[in-house]
Amino acid sequence: MTTRTDDCSLASIDIGSHTIRLLAARIKERERIFPLALERRITRLARNFQSDHTLKEPGIQDSISVLREYSDILTSLGIQSVACGATGVVRRAENSARFLKTIEEVTGLSVVILSESSEAYLSAKGTLSVLHSPCGLILSFDLGGSSTEFLLVDVERNKPLWDISVFTGAATITQNHLTADPPDTESILKARIAVRQLLKPAMSALKSLLMEEGISLAPFHLVGTAGTASTLAAMFLEMEEYEPYRVNGLVLSRKWLDETVERLGRLPVASRRKLPGLEKGREDIILGGALIVQEILASLDEERFTVADGGLLEGLFLDLAEKELGWPDRILTPLTWEIQTG
Repeated sequence: MTTRTDDCSLASIDIGSHTIRLLAARIKERERIFPLALERRITRLARNFQSDHTLKEPGIQDSISVLREYSDILTSLGIQSVACGATGVVRRAENSARFLKTIEEVTGLSVVILSESSEAYLSAKGTLSVLHSPCGLILSFDLGGSSTEFLLVDVERNKPLWDISVFTGAATITQNHLTADPPDTESILKARIAVRQLLKPAMSALKSLLMEEGISLAPFHLVGTAGTASTLAAMFLEMEEYEPYRVNGLVLSRKWLDETVERLGRLPVASRRKLPGLEKGREDIILGGALIVQEILASLDEERFTVADGGLLEGLFLDLAEKELGWPDRILTPLTWEIQTG
């Protein structure tokens, strides 16, 4: 590919199990990124997926409608290249090939289904890009609608050490265990136990790896990204309008999370909608997502975690930028995000 030496406008699209997000930005001099558009739409591709492991028509049609809208935005902005990645249920769905073919026919967008390792790596790449001076060992978790990707990276050596994907997310744990409104105590307990059992092999594998390699996990930084983590941060800050730069680097305590889970468990969905910071469309699945974060902290005996708004969407963008600029692939990309748009 020809290396670009001048300004270029690029974009990334993350097709997740619950939302589809778009980032369009211009890379200018001194390796600075100026966002042009940042969009997110809830399409609920994971809804009823467990019944027969296929994507259902309502989610498919909503997703194609959103992607058609995004395609028009990219055209209007004069975007030169776009990276479009699909994750979660799309990766597992038996009808994913037909879904992606329809997307290309209707919108012209070519979608790549990311492997579990690629998703974890790109998510961590995006996460690290928005944190201030990340260093040492960082364990990131990208908690989506239907899966949670973990990646352990040694920032000092610019090297991923371990990754794994666990097929549980905010939407799937809700659909499987938290269907009552509000859920009863027994249902919440069953959901918690299910999450614990699903996480156990991954956490055991991580601890075994570290023991074999003679690496101490402490001290390390636990960083959470994607919808559940950023929504919890927005709720903590009681944000009326979501501002990503306020979320990046925010530390949430296990004590606050425990209190929030207890509160959410008592509230029906209609009442959750009134909570400041809780994004519309997440009120039914936020409890399930928060339970997963709780169990991650418990399994690692951690009292806090850091939130990053940046994740897979930013990682896809940075990976594309490296290819377009002719740079080597690195977990830490030397580009600076600018808060202002334009």
